[in-house]
Amino acid sequence: MHIEVRLADKGDIEKLHEIIAELDECEIGSRDRRFKEALGSGLSSYLVATCEGKAVGFINLWCIPDMVDGGLIGIILDCYVLGEYRSRGVGKMLMEAVMDFGNQRKVNKYFSWVDPGNKPAISLLKKFGFGAGSLMLEKKE
Repeated sequence: MHIEVRLADKGDIEKLHEIIAELDECEIGSRDRRFKEALGSGLSSYLVATCEGKAVGFINLWCIPDMVDGGLIGIILDCYVLGEYRSRGVGKMLMEAVMDFGNQRKVNKYFSWVDPGNKPAISLLKKFGFGAGSLMLEKKE
């Protein structure tokens, strides 16, 4: 099994939809708009993992200015891997690629938001040096 990780572009949006559909049903038009907004924002980048041309996972990195220390904050969101490709190192490859991508952009501080019950994601993040260093509060509208 050969996995390649690369920067996603607008041509990959349909592939990203297919991956998310396995995990969460959502109105495609709304999600499509969000993907296009994110890709066009200049702040958000998606990396996609492919196996023989099939998209099998992706990860999102937001790079935003940190007004306190003048650097860039990298916020890692939306790391998804298709079920049949989990526990095969795809998540690790996505994390390595997103960290390299962020480091090339001079990100000096990383955050990731993850559901507290998502033990595999927490374990993966800890392998990359993430720890509980801050508290995120959430309010849904």
